[in-house]
Amino acid sequence: MNDRPQRTEGPLRLMVINPNTSEAITARLRALAEDEAGADVTVSAVTARFGAPYISDRAGAAIAADAVLDVAMAELQDGAEADAIVIACFGDPGLDALQGGFPGPVVGFAEAGLRAAAAEPGPFMVATNGEAWCDMLAELATTIGLSDRISSFLSIGDAAARDAELCRAVITEEAERTGAARVVLGGAGLIPILADVGRDLPLPLVDPHRAAIRKAIELARAG
Repeated sequence: MNDRPQRTEGPLRLMVINPNTSEAITARLRALAEDEAGADVTVSAVTARFGAPYISDRAGAAIAADAVLDVAMAELQDGAEADAIVIACFGDPGLDALQGGFPGPVVGFAEAGLRAAAAEPGPFMVATNGEAWCDMLAELATTIGLSDRISSFLSIGDAAARDAELCRAVITEEAERTGAARVVLGGAGLIPILADVGRDLPLPLVDPHRAAIRKAIELARAG
């Protein structure tokens, strides 16, 4: 992966990597990316060849980092073309390594979402499902220098992950408690309810999945 694939005329090419092994999640991610990217971007979505069907702990995330590199190299060596890559997991497994090996932009859901929220004034909260993910996201925030901007990391719980109204209530309560000006709500499992959660939420919701797709496209177009 040392040389960027030759850019040809036609739509920009975006590769979305699902670090989970679930094809159902890959289909969800492809649909989201196509909707956000628009008709002038060609989206390919690939699934990790080994690891967890749905990453839920540190062990799964560590394996996923290797799986991301594995599937990216396999796709590119098989002739797949990409102008930018999105690591479609709210934790960015393998991000640093893939950025070092792929000459085009590589963007992760988590970092893109945190940076998008930090670009606006005031503190913000980060919400997902799983205490382990909250701990890992807190470590990421420290690494990229944003921990002092974050009011809290909230695990919404399994019930709220399935119920937009309950999720909205949990986030609202935490925002009022901590003074958060906005919330980054991430996780591939939450994508189906994100729009409903954002509706009538009393604070802005940052969608890190769409933020990452937009950022990857903007970077690729900037050359």
